Amino acid sequence: MQLHPSGLLRTDDQKFLGIDYTNLKALCRIHGLRLRDSNRYQSTEEAHNDFMNSYQNIFLRPKKMVARNPFQADSKVAPGPEKLKASESQEPVNRSQGHGRQTQETLINQMIKTLKKFPIERSQLEHHSIHKMLKVFPCLTAQLSRHELQQISTIAIIETWDRAQIIFGHNGFYLILKGSVTPYTQETSKEAVDPKGSVIGVGGSFGSFEPPAGTETGITIQCTLTQEPCEILKISHSGYSKLKKEILAQNYALKESLIQGCHFYLQWPKLSIDRLANLIQMKNLPANHVLVKEGKVCPFVAYIREGECYILQDINSLMRTPQEKGSRIKFVVVGKLGPMESFGEVSILLDQPSPCSIVTMTEVQVGIIQPDALKG
Repeated sequence: MQLHPSGLLRTDDQKFLGIDYTNLKALCRIHGLRLRDSNRYQSTEEAHNDFMNSYQNIFLRPKKMVARNPFQADSKVAPGPEKLKASESQEPVNRSQGHGRQTQETLINQMIKTLKKFPIERSQLEHHSIHKMLKVFPCLTAQLSRHELQQISTIAIIETWDRAQIIFGHNGFYLILKGSVTPYTQETSKEAVDPKGSVIGVGGSFGSFEPPAGTETGITIQCTLTQEPCEILKISHSGYSKLKKEILAQNYALKESLIQGCHFYLQWPKLSIDRLANLIQMKNLPANHVLVKEGKVCPFVAYIREGECYILQDINSLMRTPQEKGSRIKFVVVGKLGPMESFGEVSILLDQPSPCSIVTMTEVQVGIIQPDALKG
């Protein structure tokens, strides 16, 4: 079958950009098609039909652009003389707010269901989901450190209370996940409590993470009265105290292993390593952060736990004569520092300028000791 240009009439006025040679080769391979150098007298009817149905695919066409109303999204239409009714204008807002409340209630219900398990029965995924939900409560984020908030789900439990019950908040921290309570004192009775008074609802809290420093005469135990069936998250004083000790032990073990992993400290006695471990502060630094400047005393001693750093040196300082001034500084990479490596000890202890600059190549987690703490 011979293909004549006059036979390739386009069905629309759209221009084409070129030929798709992949589809063209596929057309030429149709079984039963007569080619120019073929001895076949004519193409079969089936091959002819396949060719006519597919030949348009060999043309590369620009993508069709859908006409857009410029006044629909980019501009604001001036309001007409008639105002929308209040119910009509507020309907979309109310719908979105209702959907948000429904989603929040669903997530809280899922967390309540998980918290009803014993902490030891919860999976790592469940602990992670609890931590993710607890981060939205300001009363927790304002009082707990990042590490405490990450592990608080290992000691948190859920308590279920019926209506008109008194909850004593003297032995822990309480976070309301469902229902509401009102403050209650020994001088008042259940009948005297005003239900419309100061109500503590979902997200509210009472009690404390740690027991008071001392008890004074006249101080009443903090109590609340449930106004409806409640689901309340509880963190006991004893559980929180145990968690703090575990986190301190974890942090100390991390710092100790960080120092012991560095090559120059392998033969150090444990007493000296313990002293350094108590001085270390862990920090996370971004990439391209200058840690040390060449010719300056190191601002701190650093022990790298994660990430890598460049060691840079000014090549002009090696070739520059004393008479030359104003030369442009050019740094070259002369080495790298990685995990379980340290720097800054000699510079600080001997008060010597650093012979090179150190810049973070990636995000880096380091243990830092300030000069005052090291010399003290």
